[in-house]
This record gives sequence, C-alpha cells and structure tokens, in this order.
Amino acid sequence: MARRVKTFGGQEETLPIKNPKQIEALLSHFLIKRDKSKSDIKKYQWDRNYMICLVGFNTAFRAEDLLQLRKKDLNGYVHIKENKTGKMQNFRMNKDFYQEVIEYCERWGITDNEYLFMGQKKSQTYDGKTYPIILPITRQQAHRIVSRAGDAIGIDYVFGLHSLRKTFGYQYLKNGGNPETLMKMYNHDDYEYTKRYTHWGIEDAEADREAMYIGLKNSHKQKFTKSTK
Repeated sequence: MARRVKTFGGQEETLPIKNPKQIEALLSHFLIKRDKSKSDIKKYQWDRNYMICLVGFNTAFRAEDLLQLRKKDLNGYVHIKENKTGKMQNFRMNKDFYQEVIEYCERWGITDNEYLFMGQKKSQTYDGKTYPIILPITRQQAHRIVSRAGDAIGIDYVFGLHSLRKTFGYQYLKNGGNPETLMKMYNHDDYEYTKRYTHWGIEDAEADREAMYIGLKNSHKQKFTKSTK
C-alpha cells in the first residue's frame, strides 16, 4: 500500500498511531531485535530504541526534551523545563512506566547524570584537561530509528519521532481523557492547536458513535409478551 502523505506548512506531517495493535507491534519489534542480538552493543542499541518509543509515548515530550532526558529526570516524579516554551512539566510517573525506566537503567548501568539515550562518545576539554563524555543520540538519528521501525511493521502513513507525542494525545482522548487536560499536558495555549496534534477525524467520531448505546442491557430487560386480547 502506498504511503499516504499529508502536509502542513509545506512539509510532510507525521501522524499518530491510532490502532493499539500497531503500538504493541512497534514495541515488540525492538524487543525481538534486542533478544536476538549477539553483542552487548547491539542489545543496548535495540533496548535504547525501545525505550525512546516507550518514554516518548508516555511523556509526550517534544524531541529536544525527550532526547535530553537523564536518569535523574525520571525518578518517579518528572520535573523539567521545556526547551521550546520555557514552561515546566511536573507530573508523577505511572508505576509501571517508572519500573520500566528503572530496569532499563539497571541493565546498562546508567547513572543519575547520564543521558537515557546515549549515542556518540566525544571528548570535552575543561581547564586544560580532556574528559570523555557520551552525548545523547541526535534528533535525526532518533527520527530514523522510529521511522524505520514503522516501515518494518507495515505502518503506511508518515510516521516519525514526533508521532510518539501525537500518539499520546490521540490515545488519551480515545480512552476518555479530558481535552482541556490534554491541552495542559501539552502546555498549549489553544485547544485548536492541540486538536491538530491528535488528528481526531470523522472516522473516529463515527466509530465512537457506533459503539455508543444508551439504554437497558438485555439482562435488565423484563420479558415482554404481546397481549392476545
């Protein structure tokens, strides 16, 4: 099937995952690759890629905030300042999500001040001394990782790093979340802007209407017999 392209401002616009089965397929793709890898470096890379998506889905952070996260930023309670807006993000982490982060850090010995998603090793000179540092992967690298994984599981729409943030919003609304609360989660000032992220369309409204029924369930109905008089 041909990839469906939508544009916004002259650029291809990434879309959220609407089907929960595709979310499961995407995350499973990384774990299968990790578990089949022979070397520790490959195992780490696939595990890291899995965590990029998991953390992206569950925080809805923009790429620049997501990739700059350190272990200490996800210590059960998130408290960061957004790079783009300068606004604060403060929230308690879901227990299952927090446990995943802790186990990932323990597997690879990631310390409080280290980046969650490490990439290239470089050196930095300070006061005449050179120190080795490991920088986080770049936005371009992360986008390729997510996009290629989408291709691998058969996603046929424009899918990339920013789709993780959008998927959070769509799934939040799909599960009955409050639109105004979502706007605050995104730190948006205008709900029209938030709606553009979620891509809630007419097909979603039609599906919800079909699933909606207000009335008595069969088990509560009284047996009706037509009078013969």
